[in-house]
Amino acid sequence: MKLQDKVVLVTGASRGIGAAMVRVLVSQGAKVVLSARTAAVEKLAAELRAAGHQAEAVQGDLTDDAHVRTLVQTCRSKFGGLHALINNAGILHPGKLGMMRLADARQMFDVNVLAAINLTQYAIRVFPRGEGGAVVNITSIAGTQGIDGLSAYSASKAALIGFTKAAAKELAPQRIRVNAIAPGFIDTDMARQISPEWFARRVESVRIGRIGQPEDVARCAAFLVSSEADYITGQVIGVDGGMAV
Repeated sequence: MKLQDKVVLVTGASRGIGAAMVRVLVSQGAKVVLSARTAAVEKLAAELRAAGHQAEAVQGDLTDDAHVRTLVQTCRSKFGGLHALINNAGILHPGKLGMMRLADARQMFDVNVLAAINLTQYAIRVFPRGEGGAVVNITSIAGTQGIDGLSAYSASKAALIGFTKAAAKELAPQRIRVNAIAPGFIDTDMARQISPEWFARRVESVRIGRIGQPEDVARCAAFLVSSEADYITGQVIGVDGGMAV
């Protein structure tokens, strides 16, 4: 139980990678606070509690500062504090340059970047003094390599990487580690919305020979928030199976 009694806050936790992370975290003994915009997050938390795990859900919008404050307050009131934050929430609006709506680009930066920065600011204030903590930002291979047709999304994920590297330097003296994970092509609802032909081409581009599973990312996140990663900060770890873009 590598995360026994550690309190971890996970955003975008109702499905896909977020839900997988929550399941892996509780299996290692963590107490989790889940955030998502839909009521599905409440259902997942109830399911985890029924299985004997400690989980609390807070439904809301991360671009709402009141919701962000409530999240951190819930960590303290329900579990006595906070040890790690996983900024997983994100949205994707595809669009080629010349055809992309500015409102869509702004929304991606609001959710993918600014919400993560804001929540991190609140979270680090309640990390145990003298003990530090861990922040893990879920970016994308789009942020490390860029993907055509996803220019604004790629830019938002690249911005999250820049934040990760700067925050790691700033917070290291407080023993707060900040790292990022850059998933490649992962089998989520979002991936399944694309055409079968495009889906097949993406799978073919993965050198390891299969589409990634949410659990592949989840296990990496659990490692990064654990004490086994105490000397790792400012890194961007690709969980992409050697994908070419």
